[in-house]
Amino acid sequence: MKFLKIFSLILLIGVMVTSCEEALDVNTDPLVATSADPNAVLPFVFVQYSNRHTSELGTRMMDVPQHIAACFNSPRAGATGSTITGNTWGMYYTQVLGNLALVEADALEGGPGNNNIAAIAKIFKAKSFFELSSIWGAIPFTQGLDGVQFPTPEFDSQEEVFRGVLTILDEAIDLIDAMPADVADVSTGDIIYGGNMDNWRRWANSLKLRVLMMIRNKDAAADNEISKVLSEPMIEDNSQAALIRYADNPAETNSWQRLITNFFGGTSESSGVYSPTSVSYDLFNQNDDPRFDVMIYDPSDLGPADMGLATFGAPGSTAHVSNAVVRNDMSHNMFLPSEISFYRAELALLGVSTDDAQAEFEKGLRQICEFWGGAVPGATATIATADIDNFISNIGAVDLQKVHEQLYLESFFRPVVAWNTVRRTKVPDMLPVPGSGITTILKRFNYPPNEVSSNPNTPANLPTDTPMWFEN
Repeated sequence: MKFLKIFSLILLIGVMVTSCEEALDVNTDPLVATSADPNAVLPFVFVQYSNRHTSELGTRMMDVPQHIAACFNSPRAGATGSTITGNTWGMYYTQVLGNLALVEADALEGGPGNNNIAAIAKIFKAKSFFELSSIWGAIPFTQGLDGVQFPTPEFDSQEEVFRGVLTILDEAIDLIDAMPADVADVSTGDIIYGGNMDNWRRWANSLKLRVLMMIRNKDAAADNEISKVLSEPMIEDNSQAALIRYADNPAETNSWQRLITNFFGGTSESSGVYSPTSVSYDLFNQNDDPRFDVMIYDPSDLGPADMGLATFGAPGSTAHVSNAVVRNDMSHNMFLPSEISFYRAELALLGVSTDDAQAEFEKGLRQICEFWGGAVPGATATIATADIDNFISNIGAVDLQKVHEQLYLESFFRPVVAWNTVRRTKVPDMLPVPGSGITTILKRFNYPPNEVSSNPNTPANLPTDTPMWFEN
């Protein structure tokens, strides 16, 4: 019942939001709340963030990392127009970061008893800045949240943003470590962890490792910092997964299913909206992977869809993403323990750590199979332990290719994480994009038109197949 009440609260708080066209750039007044009560503002922030991720980013760009073959208004062919870029940009800078800045400032002013609130705001702020830079590259960072002093903020490089994000996460961890015995009650507003600061600390360290894996792709000196974070507690169990729950009713559903309901009717399986490409289909359909039947609906062995094939909304033409994944109450899964285990396996293979690469790899496989096979909230499918054991026994000796393939599958239906994995590792091989003017897959978004027109410091848009700083 807690989450139903929270979502009802979000509907009321929604009056604070102006139209999308009024919220496209960071130079306008932030869409901040009039009160910094974390039990009111944090749910608004989390739900607005999640709604955009399961709509603007989720249903519109899951074909960029080629988990599925076609999306609503997809930017896969290189077009990143104002709808997807402007709404997403505005979500991050106004609905999320603007409100988090208020929550953080008030919490810090309130003293150590509010350290937990300030830490939550900082962790989610760091995550948001990291993803903004993952999408656009250079972004307003050091000047991005002070519209009074910096009405036309300068853009920081991706390297500066990534390293700055690490600093913010360290600040959050320091706040958690310095908490007194009694802290403010944020259990109602924290719809992710219910105020459990041990889990927030684990998530902060896990996010640090995610960012450091991107940095080390360009700078091997990051290995020193990686070695330190590997000794810290991270998200290590499915019970510690960072996620936002949705409910099985029309007002509180995951946007993946809501768009199917509104525009096609039925379910993912019956409407045929989401079809896997041969990239994701073939990787799931090997070594007796028990996730195949959970993730993909293909009882007639129709096989995957061609990239960009006009089967969007055509049921019975190809395999489809299953109803176990696309459903009203599917949670928004932001960080799972399997990601950490696969990073540990990768780092062991690279000689960065002394972990057992095979053991960490198999641990990650078990964690992700158990997550989709029952641990995911509202699970509608199960995977037997014997089937997981059989899968792991058939996987063979670990190597980097296998680790990177599993990182790709682990990020299924998490667009920014999957996109980062593909760009960082170059695994798996991406398919040609029909009708695209780009030479590779999409590498970056264009800056929103309103930001370009209102901020003279906005960099010129690069071709969308131009690699990001972190790419080799």
